Amino acid sequence: MNRKMNIQETRRNLISLSFIIFLLCHSLQLCASEKTILLGPKTIGSGWKDNILLEARHFATAKAGDVVTVYTDQAKRTAQAAFQDPQNWQGITPEYGCFNVAGPFRMTLTEEILACLQNRGCFIGGHDYRILRVTLTPGEEFVEKIVWRGPAKQMKSDWSVNAELPASCFKNLKMGDGLVLHASRVEEGAAAKIMDFTWNVLEAATDGIPVGPQGCIYYINDEEPLLKLQLAGKDNPAALRIGGKGYRLDKVGIVSFVGERSEDLTNVQRAPREYQLQPGEIFHGEKTFPLDWSGNLRLTAEPFQECTENDVIVIEYEKLPNCDSPQLSFRENRGKWLDITGADEPVWYKLDGNDVVLTFDNPTLLDHLKTSGMVITGLGFTLTRIQLVSAQ
Repeated sequence: MNRKMNIQETRRNLISLSFIIFLLCHSLQLCASEKTILLGPKTIGSGWKDNILLEARHFATAKAGDVVTVYTDQAKRTAQAAFQDPQNWQGITPEYGCFNVAGPFRMTLTEEILACLQNRGCFIGGHDYRILRVTLTPGEEFVEKIVWRGPAKQMKSDWSVNAELPASCFKNLKMGDGLVLHASRVEEGAAAKIMDFTWNVLEAATDGIPVGPQGCIYYINDEEPLLKLQLAGKDNPAALRIGGKGYRLDKVGIVSFVGERSEDLTNVQRAPREYQLQPGEIFHGEKTFPLDWSGNLRLTAEPFQECTENDVIVIEYEKLPNCDSPQLSFRENRGKWLDITGADEPVWYKLDGNDVVLTFDNPTLLDHLKTSGMVITGLGFTLTRIQLVSAQ
């Protein structure tokens, strides 16, 4: 009798233990999901003048291998993007300094990148696309399968070498998956070119992908590249060609997202509200110039082509509550950002709550505006509106 009761008790304990393990696994699965850290829309217009800062707080608990994904729309054929270091405006690493955009794009965090993000955050910039949302996903939510193991190909500087991959490598490839190019012997300026079986680029974004120390990843975000691979036929010895310059291609994998997106928007960063420009406006929005001097706004030369020495621009702003001496400066949109007036030292405008008015009565200033536009820089305020006004 006691033995029978012990068996029943053991069974109950095992069932309870199994249930607890299930709950723990389910809880871990919920935690390890794609979380939105920035919610758009944020338009990245022409001329590399627009950007948005991903705040450092989002990466406090991130780890190497985690993935930042930027979901986009309205990308033009020539659209490009960049992940930029707020300290110097260079690419957060060389391969993320400038790349083509043809849909969502991603950045895999390394220890080097993570150190920058946790300290300063990073800017997302570029031209001619719109950011819908940015997410952060644990690296374990992506699973990779190696589909090609060589022989390795050393890509020469004349772009004459390529690796041929048969259609069998891509039989399980689906929308949203990424082609992982594992590389070694990577030289400065290394780039990859992914071509279909007709020797044409798979899409615009695959013509010169920057290659980092470990390689690069190209994500399939459109049906057209998949269709090209399918049209190659299963017996085609070269359904895909991978070429480029300045690196050795060692192997190729396919990485797939296996998690789920969390719809929890707790502590999400929201992009500033976007406005439709009215006649006479050349900026209307909410552009913050923080205390670390990382804020700036580029204005292209286009709005100033018909301006004369009788015109002015009026700057409207709101002071940040935690800054005692907000100020701004107008610079050339070129080189070392010299003062727009041609002065040897930058002219600083102290912000006392009144609008800032910049007159165009300086011929050097007007010439700079018409040829290259202008950069507004400074700290301690949120820029809300810029009007171009004729004094005539």
